[in-house]
Amino acid sequence: MFNWQNCKIFDYPYRYVICDDFLNDYDDTIFPDESWTKQNLSKRENNFTYAISAKQSLSIVPKQTKILLSNILSQEFHNYVCNLLEINLTNESTGIRRTHGDYRIAREAQLVENYYTENNILDPHYDNEVTIWTALLYFVDSKYGSFNIHDGQKNLLKQIPIKKNRLIITYNSANSWHSVSPWLEKTPRKSIYTTAEFKNYGRDADRKPIGAVEKWIK
Repeated sequence: MFNWQNCKIFDYPYRYVICDDFLNDYDDTIFPDESWTKQNLSKRENNFTYAISAKQSLSIVPKQTKILLSNILSQEFHNYVCNLLEINLTNESTGIRRTHGDYRIAREAQLVENYYTENNILDPHYDNEVTIWTALLYFVDSKYGSFNIHDGQKNLLKQIPIKKNRLIITYNSANSWHSVSPWLEKTPRKSIYTTAEFKNYGRDADRKPIGAVEKWIK
């Protein structure tokens, strides 16, 4: 299913990975159609971002979408990403975020759509301190949209274009600054966002972890 051999690894200013043609059986219909997303995706942190979490979606997505999400959420996927990023957390117990169970690392996979905006979808930031790594798999091409890599002073170093079947993985640290460009296309920016983080029970109004068992960034 996954073409891990296509991965290109970068180490500056932090470790990140770009993998093109990531799904060997890529099909646009893996991402549910507009009628499904309009009914099931909910507004997130702004007026142009809509998503649904794995916990909410796994029981209702089409079969091929469920197969992909289940593989992305698997222990094997987590282990492979940890090896790519040189993170010593392979074979740690994992589970789906906000589900019950005895696991150390919470996994998430969200179906995400971003709509037209002339502002950055996300300004330069690094992720929450419980986050270990994050990844985005795209289901749309763009002439303008990009995932951006910044240095510790938030200077723009690299713009990675949005491209169908492109996976971008980033190691999380207090130096892992990144941003997401404006979206100027008429059609939505479609992606699967996935992450691994130390188990926690939600976030407060400032997106700080509530009830975090551990923190990745010290």
